[in-house]
Amino acid sequence: MRPALRAAVLMPTAAVPFLSLAALLAIVPGTAAGQAGQVQRPPTATVPAPTPAGLTLAAFQARYQRRLLARDTDGDGKVSRAEFVAGAERAGGDPAARFARMDRNRDAALDPAEIGTVAARRFARLDADRDGVLTPAERLPEAGRRGGAEPSD
Repeated sequence: MRPALRAAVLMPTAAVPFLSLAALLAIVPGTAAGQAGQVQRPPTATVPAPTPAGLTLAAFQARYQRRLLARDTDGDGKVSRAEFVAGAERAGGDPAARFARMDRNRDAALDPAEIGTVAARRFARLDADRDGVLTPAERLPEAGRRGGAEPSD
């Protein structure tokens, strides 16, 4: 036994200095940390599994909501028809008609709950294999399939 370890083991409890885990591993011979001078994970620690290559419903809804609420220029937490139309310059078609389809309660504004509902319906429509994850291939607009770059429903 090394002298530093022997002293720590043989000292009365009140006199034992507090040593960090790294310090203890560094003085214990035969451990990888003692040899390399670094603390390593114990062998029972598990590394989390990689995330699926795509978006889950929750991630899709959060992204969709963030993108639509970015159009909220007056900061009221809702997207009015005027804000929606003004922010829809990239999309083809009629943004006013898309807004009308999305505004289910007909209050002339899209609130976070309505946006979440629209996102969930859109997610279900795009998730072709019904595995609960949108892959990049499923998110690409295809000819004849609704679901291009602009939010719609």
